[in-house]
Amino acid sequence: MYPVRIGKVLTQKGLINDFQLQQALQVQQQNGQKLGEILIQQGHVTRLQLQQALLEQRYRNWVACSLLTLSTVGPAFWITPPKSASLQNSETRENTLNSSQSAVGGTHPDRLRYAQPPTVQRPAFSEPFKRATTVAVNPHPTVASPLRGFCHPLKGKGYLSQGIRGRTHQNRMEYAYDLASPIGTPVYAMRSGRVIRLQDKYPDTGGSKASASKFNYVWIEHDNGYRSVYAHLQQGFRSQVQLKSGDWVKAGQLIGYSGNSGWSSGPHLHVEVQQKGSRARFSQTVPFQMSEACDAFARRAS
Repeated sequence: MYPVRIGKVLTQKGLINDFQLQQALQVQQQNGQKLGEILIQQGHVTRLQLQQALLEQRYRNWVACSLLTLSTVGPAFWITPPKSASLQNSETRENTLNSSQSAVGGTHPDRLRYAQPPTVQRPAFSEPFKRATTVAVNPHPTVASPLRGFCHPLKGKGYLSQGIRGRTHQNRMEYAYDLASPIGTPVYAMRSGRVIRLQDKYPDTGGSKASASKFNYVWIEHDNGYRSVYAHLQQGFRSQVQLKSGDWVKAGQLIGYSGNSGWSSGPHLHVEVQQKGSRARFSQTVPFQMSEACDAFARRAS
């Protein structure tokens, strides 16, 4: 059983991405500095964030070590967490749980620069799909009781580069997900619904804050007024998928291609589900879960 590395904790919390971690590790090999100090110097994390991550690292390693010991000597003892574990504030633990349990941002600075990822990380998915196909109306979804019945927009491709409450997923976009994926990766509707708006006119050059509103997207309204958004799409997707406002799409139907338009520093797909609101502007995001079985969902929904 290998110990949990601080780099893994920071990436799972959405404070850094894999590419930033690899860059910092290269610097570490050259000068021998501690990884956390390098990340602070590079401006990726604050010292407080690092201290919280280090505390979480120690706690997780303690738990892993305890479980390994119990598996060897048998369940003869009760485990009492170390005193330092109580110093973790509730927000830190909640963010960690949300980022690791949820699946897979829009007009925001993603600050994510992607090279070819060293390994493809699969997002964590919801409970068995057969239990997620019948989605009960949930007027007040929470992290503990999110909306269900949404299939994976990339059919399992890409990897989760930023989860909920990540560095740029705050306020309105609190429950959004980023899936790092090459430009041109097919994007599918996560649930059946009607296209209420789409935009396709901006290049896949990424950009800074000046490009905050210059992104391509598809906006779909589902049952009970919930809406899903697929942002940073590839320029020209509309003519390829023959999609227009007012069209009805089925779950798992091709609706576009992943790109790098708008305020983005690397190719990825931003997805979110919003509560019912005005069609003139994006509304508050809500917690939701996805299943990888998009094709199965489409067959059951038809």
